[in-house]
Amino acid sequence: MVSTGPVAHAQAKTVVDGTPQIDASITRKDWDDALKQLDARIASNPRDAQAKFKRATVLARLNRDDDAIAAFTELTQMYPELPEPYNNLAALYAKAGRYPEARAALETATRVNPDYGLAYENLGDLYLRLAAESYKRAEGIGHASGTTQQRLADIQKIVSPPPSGKKPARKSAASVDDYTARAVNNVTESPSFQFGGPSGSLATPPYMAPSQ
Repeated sequence: MVSTGPVAHAQAKTVVDGTPQIDASITRKDWDDALKQLDARIASNPRDAQAKFKRATVLARLNRDDDAIAAFTELTQMYPELPEPYNNLAALYAKAGRYPEARAALETATRVNPDYGLAYENLGDLYLRLAAESYKRAEGIGHASGTTQQRLADIQKIVSPPPSGKKPARKSAASVDDYTARAVNNVTESPSFQFGGPSGSLATPPYMAPSQ
């Protein structure tokens, strides 16, 4: 999944914050301290995209979802050729039940990088959730056939599997906390993550959009 043109373009535009103290705060999960440092960094370096990206993920970890959405939206405007912010937006939109906006964000991610396979997987997960909502609506107004009810039951087994003693092969986003994790995992699990850089989306995609 390598495209030399987009990679060169993305890396040329990316600014790395190069601030190990911030990464240390993120590693400790000291979100308030990380945010304070990132705010100071951005105040003195307003074009530091890497710091802005980390700030958006820290806001999401602090459950300041509206602020995080605004921050990721700004990044889509600054770097429209990179899919990461769209994926993170999708997770935050889905957390708020804003499924059409989540879908639009993921569809944009596939347009800006057609080789971003995870976005297609995430879209599939989201389409399942949207299908479940439609089937529930049909049930609610008394127009669900036996086939519809069976389809809904089958989808629910996929998106919300019942608890079991076995560890599932793939985690389902069964809680709003997991939606948050999906929006911030790239940075909180790897504080030195390079937004659009060698460890960014054009190398090994770390993002997961909602699958609830």
